[in-house]
Amino acid sequence: MRVGITYSKTCAPAVQIPASAQRSREAKIENGFFDQTAVQSALLPAVLGFVLTGAVRLANGRDHGPRVAGAAVALSFAAVYFLINGVPSLPPLSPLDKLVYGVAGGLVLGFFLDFTRVATFLRWLLFPAGFAALLYWLERPGVESAGAWALAGLGALWLASVAALWRLEAERQAGLNPVIKLLIAALGLAAVAMLGGASVIAHLSVALAAALFGFSLWNWPTNVFPYGAALLMGAGGALFLLASIAALYEKAVSLPALALLLLVFFADLAARQMYLGESRAARAAAPIVLAAVCCVPVLGAVALAHFLAIS
Repeated sequence: MRVGITYSKTCAPAVQIPASAQRSREAKIENGFFDQTAVQSALLPAVLGFVLTGAVRLANGRDHGPRVAGAAVALSFAAVYFLINGVPSLPPLSPLDKLVYGVAGGLVLGFFLDFTRVATFLRWLLFPAGFAALLYWLERPGVESAGAWALAGLGALWLASVAALWRLEAERQAGLNPVIKLLIAALGLAAVAMLGGASVIAHLSVALAAALFGFSLWNWPTNVFPYGAALLMGAGGALFLLASIAALYEKAVSLPALALLLLVFFADLAARQMYLGESRAARAAAPIVLAAVCCVPVLGAVALAHFLAIS
């Protein structure tokens, strides 16, 4: 079977998955209970996210366990990735092959930062550098000889990731808020990707959201595990890479709609205007209010993607 070479929307050559192989991959979803779309993309990652959160907490003890429990989200996402796509080639041949290796690299970095309690200013230096390294690796080979417009596009993606990172870090002590943003943004990405015909990215985005939901069950209505670097670099890195693959390699996916999803990470600024008080019930309702506000830009992005798809 011949495998053709194509290029991303910016610069990097990538292996085009043959149509027959793509159909074969998606046909796996049709057979057996664990191959059903709803199970792969929603039920299984939610269960894994919940179970592995407790397992990671217990495995790392009372001192380190709560800080690194968020690693369970990336582990759950990786398990579903293997179920849907199989074990990727090494060295990776396509952007989707690179996805799981990038998530693993981000998870290892985040786990190290949480386990060693790195100073805050070092986190601010390492996080943008880590996302830049992920984007560079995703676009290799070819980024070294990219033109000005291609580099500008990659720079815009990196700036978007840094803006989202900044907002997530700003809410680091705000309980479930960062997790809610990642969860709703992943669902929005799934909807936009599906409208653009990128079904594999859509399924993986739903799986990421479901794993985040499983983690959230431990932290609502009372926050138990803090939002740490393992969650940010693991789950956040997965979301960033999925959005980057959609933007760079899926020509039918709407770039304006993807850009609109960035507003999800600023939704807390509007949610603060809906102050509910300091009672226990109010604190339990705050993440629900934030989720509702986050849905506003998501609905706008989906509507925009639909309008551009039919126009």
